[in-house]
Amino acid sequence: MTLRSTPSRRIANVYGAPEKPLVAHAKLAVSSDLSELARVREFVRHVCRELDGHALDEPSTTAVQLAATEAASNIMRHAYRGETGRRIDVSGEVLDDRVRIAFAHDGDLFEPEETAEVAEPDVDATTRGGLGMYIMQEFLDEVVHAEDAAQRSSTTLIKNRQR
Repeated sequence: MTLRSTPSRRIANVYGAPEKPLVAHAKLAVSSDLSELARVREFVRHVCRELDGHALDEPSTTAVQLAATEAASNIMRHAYRGETGRRIDVSGEVLDDRVRIAFAHDGDLFEPEETAEVAEPDVDATTRGGLGMYIMQEFLDEVVHAEDAAQRSSTTLIKNRQR
């Protein structure tokens, strides 16, 4: 896996206010093939545990890996409608107070329902799928879905660091 890292710098949040200093940054590009999910999990582990010397503990790293797998799978299955060979850019940032994993793609924009909370799913149901949003909500501190000026869709997963 080829990872690019950048030195510490200050970045602005969505509202333009300065955020905590960026400690480390890495990028990865994957194809919209479900076989790429292993690479996504490996990348997330690298960001959470190795990029800045254990930015997150093991349980938090596992939670972010699971949520990132769900986010990437949702992009592949829904935003790209199962079409393989499409690009997904993944970036990982370690800040003083949090870890951020972002997925950018050219697929359909995900527009979550207006409700702030996803209902707990019926785990006894035999239907396949439907757990992704619940998993992300339960394991992360924030999930942001957006579209940039170039009309690329993004999903950003945020897990606060315990200090």
